[in-house]
Amino acid sequence: MSLFRQCRTATVQLRGFSSSSALRVGPESPNFIEVPRTIQPDLPPKPRVKGTLPVPRELFPKRRVDKPNPQYIAAAAPLPTKQENIDPNEPHAEYRSWKRSMADMRRQNFEEGLLELHNRQQRTDKTMEERSRARQKLRDHVLRQPDREDELLTRPTIPKAMLPKRTPVLPGGGRDRRLKASQRRTERKAQLKASERRESLHTLYMNAREFITTETQLAAEIEKIFPEGENEAWRSDKSKNGENIWNRGFPKTMASRLGESHGEAARESERWDVVQGRIKKLGEEITGGKI
Repeated sequence: MSLFRQCRTATVQLRGFSSSSALRVGPESPNFIEVPRTIQPDLPPKPRVKGTLPVPRELFPKRRVDKPNPQYIAAAAPLPTKQENIDPNEPHAEYRSWKRSMADMRRQNFEEGLLELHNRQQRTDKTMEERSRARQKLRDHVLRQPDREDELLTRPTIPKAMLPKRTPVLPGGGRDRRLKASQRRTERKAQLKASERRESLHTLYMNAREFITTETQLAAEIEKIFPEGENEAWRSDKSKNGENIWNRGFPKTMASRLGESHGEAARESERWDVVQGRIKKLGEEITGGKI
């Protein structure tokens, strides 16, 4: 008993079995159950933004440099063609004056907004250009600065010719020769492209003789293919009336065409076509153009 009397300052901490909070809170409170928390507070999570924003519109493209000008503003928000005076005694005088003031306000807001957006874009472009120029200047300074003294003194013995050189373009053997060869290839390709363009233009000019360019030529071609009454080209042995293209019979099948190609007449026709094609090519080579 004396031992316990001497240890009066000793206290005993008891922990209950209940998980409820010591505070008198109801079950609907988030503090009803004690949840251990970290000593260091957690960072707030980044909110998730659903969807994607559209690409911002280019208000001042390079092809429309006339937007900030007064001519464009006057054309985009024109003044009324007829400026009629409003009679105060008119029943709708107040409404018409309100409409006119709103139109004037819209034109003024359009002009001020367009000029302000143009000034803001100019300021933004200027800021970006200055920032880019400063970064480029800093980069050039870092690339050109000499090595630090501690690196220079602690570097192993290496010949100076073997050290890496900071040059913008790596030196290579035969650079001039490669440049000249590339220039010759480029010139050759340009000449070939120009020659093909001239040949195509000349072919188009020669074939233009058969083009239908006027209504008279179109009417004559339609009359030739679809004449009124009987058509001699559509007349056959079985049907004397040339009023229908089917009077010439059904179209030839692949089997009939292959059978005709093995005949003597077909071989003579093919030989004649080949000879005529060769003569045409020879004439084109002699004259220097399409025939």
